[in-house]
This record gives sequence, C-alpha cells and structure tokens, in this order.
Amino acid sequence: MVEKLKIMVASTVHGFSESLEAVYATLTGFGYEVWCSYKGTIPVHPDKSNLENCIEAAKSCDLFFGILRPYYGSGIIGDTSITHEEIKAAVDENKPRWFLAHRDIALIRQLLKKLYTENHDGTKNRNIKLEKGPILDDLRVVDMYNYALMTHIPVEERTGHWVQSYYNFSTDGMDYIRFQFKDIEAIRKIVEQMKKEKENE
Repeated sequence: MVEKLKIMVASTVHGFSESLEAVYATLTGFGYEVWCSYKGTIPVHPDKSNLENCIEAAKSCDLFFGILRPYYGSGIIGDTSITHEEIKAAVDENKPRWFLAHRDIALIRQLLKKLYTENHDGTKNRNIKLEKGPILDDLRVVDMYNYALMTHIPVEERTGHWVQSYYNFSTDGMDYIRFQFKDIEAIRKIVEQMKKEKENE
C-alpha cells in the first residue's frame, strides 16, 4: 500500500475555523494525511513545546501549505508567531510548498514599501507603528508574506516563491486548493523529485 503524503496546513485560526474545516475535508478527500494544529493532527512530542512541535512538523511533512491572513495570530513567542516560524522552516528546508495570501496583505505591502528597509534575512525594519485594526492587526503579517516570497534571496536564485492572492476564501481560495492538490500523483512526483535533488546536494 502506498503511504499517504503528509501535507501540513499552516494558518492562524481566529475567525477562520469554518474555512479550515473545508480545507481539511477537501485535502483529506483527495487522499492526503493532513497535519493541522486546529484539527489536532500535528504529531505532538510531549517533551517539546508547542513551537518546537510545529517547527518539527513543518520540517518533516512531505509538503507544506501556508495560508496568510491579515491576522498575525496569538501564538507569539519572542518576536514571532508560531505560524511565522512554520513558514520560515518550510522555506528554509526548501519543502515543496504552496501559499495563499489575502490580497489586503499584498496591497498593504505595496503601500508601505517605501517605509521599509530590508535586512539580509528578509525581515523588515519599519519607520511606522500600526495599531491593531480590522484590515491588518500586525505588520509582521507583511514580514511573513515577504518570507514566503523569498525577498531575502536574490531574484535570480528564487524558486518556490509563488504566493497566490485571494479575496474570498470560500471561492477563489478553495478553487486554488482544488486545482493545485487534486492530482495527488502529480504532487507525489514533485515531492519525490525535490527529495532526490536535496539528497544529491
């Protein structure tokens, strides 16, 4: 029997639980083993912190699916959230990865671009502060978006940096998920190819 591909779904949860239920049901229906903290399906080691368990899951899954929303999340440890660290781990490990980002994040990024200076690691120094509001609750959401875009790497060296914009998750977001992940055998070939390339480095 062929082992199921393990896909990790990384997203903030507040106000998004119904959408995560739909994502979980869709990906499970396609035949994936879905790792999602909201559903309690992240492998948990009882001697590790929540952050450690989530980062380990991002490193050991077969493929990674990140959903960036205008909400940074409550699981903030130090300077970054757990979701932020999951995304960084997936990018740094060069996992086969797919990203969806709410269009407001891309819009705000463009509006504020001139107010940022970029560090070598893709994080941003900013000359403004943002009060929590209904459109964006934390500018670190833009930092996550930049990391998914791999702005910390020269343009000519970037791969895996496609971040698809969505506005209405139940329509265009779910359409993206169905189109990208429905052919599980095509995804399996991508996973195996990237694994071989990593082993040969």
